[in-house]
Amino acid sequence: MSVQSLVLRHGKVEQRVCFAAVDAMPSEAFLNKAEAAQLGGFQFAAKRQGFLLGRLAAKRALGALLQEPDLRRIEIRSGVYGQPLVQHPQAGSAAVTVSHSHGLAVALAFPAEYPMGVDLETVSAVSARTIIGELEASAPEQAWLATASVDDATACCVLWTAREALGKALGIGLNCPLGILSLTEIRAIGEVTCGEGTWVGRYLNFPQCQCLSQANGDRVLSLAMPGEAELGAWPRLKQAKDA
Repeated sequence: MSVQSLVLRHGKVEQRVCFAAVDAMPSEAFLNKAEAAQLGGFQFAAKRQGFLLGRLAAKRALGALLQEPDLRRIEIRSGVYGQPLVQHPQAGSAAVTVSHSHGLAVALAFPAEYPMGVDLETVSAVSARTIIGELEASAPEQAWLATASVDDATACCVLWTAREALGKALGIGLNCPLGILSLTEIRAIGEVTCGEGTWVGRYLNFPQCQCLSQANGDRVLSLAMPGEAELGAWPRLKQAKDA
């Protein structure tokens, strides 16, 4: 489990955001009564695991941002589109975005006035052919897929997570045609190897938003955020996972 404090810059304004990663099954002690009741409604172990990992990552990130040590005082409910809604005395000032995949959950807590979204996928679980059929790839995305210098599964994960991250930032998830969330630009930052790389992109229909993506060999993490803002450092997916 790891929590990383980052700086979000918007012009001369600096705000804290907190990134958390959880990869060990936690006890239920951090849940409040409502969340414990929700957990009890899951019949399958995989659902229980995903719920616990995601909730703990979200609460750890929020706890760091709000300086709230008692995670039971932070309640996270689901909105009409499944988006996390924070219940806390300071909830009006903070929001959170969560994703989990195959035993690893990540969350980013951020100031509510700067909508953000994260999505995490496991490359080994991805069928590139299936994703290509669902993406409705834009012309720039198709060109990038042909020259990305990474394997097809990783490249498809980058595009998929970039779209789902934007859907989360907008508060709608994937409850819209996927083509609406497509990228118009994507470029590598630094060296790209077979399964590792970092990219920055812009969205076709949401030019006010940008995407940061990183692949570490077996997982891809994408972050959607306002285009005019920047992070002092990017979330360390590999280091967090290994912590």
